[in-house]
Amino acid sequence: MTPVVAVKRRGKQLNKLAPVNAQQRLIQLWLHDKPQSTQKCYRRYAASFTAFLGGVSKVILDTTVEDLVEFSEYLYNRKLAAPTINTYMAAIKSLLSFAYKTGYIKQNPGAAIKLKKVDQRLHEKVLTETDIALMIRLTERAEYRYKSQQIRDVLILKLLYVAGLRVSELVGLRWRDFTPRERTGQITVVGKGDKSRHVLLPEYLWQELINYRGEALKDAYVFPSRKGKGMMPLQRQNVDPIIKDAAERAGLTEKVSCHWLRHSHATHNAERGTPVPLIQQTMGHADLATTSAYIHIRPGDSSALHLPKV
Repeated sequence: MTPVVAVKRRGKQLNKLAPVNAQQRLIQLWLHDKPQSTQKCYRRYAASFTAFLGGVSKVILDTTVEDLVEFSEYLYNRKLAAPTINTYMAAIKSLLSFAYKTGYIKQNPGAAIKLKKVDQRLHEKVLTETDIALMIRLTERAEYRYKSQQIRDVLILKLLYVAGLRVSELVGLRWRDFTPRERTGQITVVGKGDKSRHVLLPEYLWQELINYRGEALKDAYVFPSRKGKGMMPLQRQNVDPIIKDAAERAGLTEKVSCHWLRHSHATHNAERGTPVPLIQQTMGHADLATTSAYIHIRPGDSSALHLPKV
């Protein structure tokens, strides 16, 4: 019989520790089975929350509903966007739920907090096909100190848009993830929850990537950091400036980020009639409803257009 890992009631063990140490151990247990990218973000959210509690001489064990409301107000006063505040609060609710399940806390104050549905305004984060083309073409013509860096930046733009990758998936790519398929090839992408999927690339992009590889080893990262001789990836925070510069070249005034290219991939495919399940498969959406949302961003038709003029 396959063993199953379950959350055990470890309240007694945690309660034997000093409050601050118990809190630290609780967070470690909460994060242990989550993907590395999620752990990094959640650890930051938890650190922000515990620092906030420390400011009023409290720890997680003492948390009340009022503390959660005040933490939400604290995030708002830091001028964080509503979706970001929701993300923080969802993570803290998860942490408190875990603490309750382990028996570390006797009541779960997070259960009383209902997160508001936030209008993500997805339609405002979609570029036109012309915008995308300008970003790529003007980057190809831009003046760079090193030609290799220019080629890298162009390929980053193309992969984020054409393959619909998340930035974490992009920087995690290694050459061993590339598999030839007749005249083109596919990449194996590790997405959320460490789930892998295969994305077949158009022939032109496959060839550009192979030319860019040169003599790089199979375990080397496709987009390496300057340190580590190809064995350390480009950091996520170093990709955003590449996108920002490309957007400025194209004359875009919005704060375009990596995810805008992924949104645009889905929307443009939906507008061109690509089957929704295929878009879902390519982008690695767990829920078909997530993919279906892109169809309604800029509908090509509506019943309003079929009524007589009044």
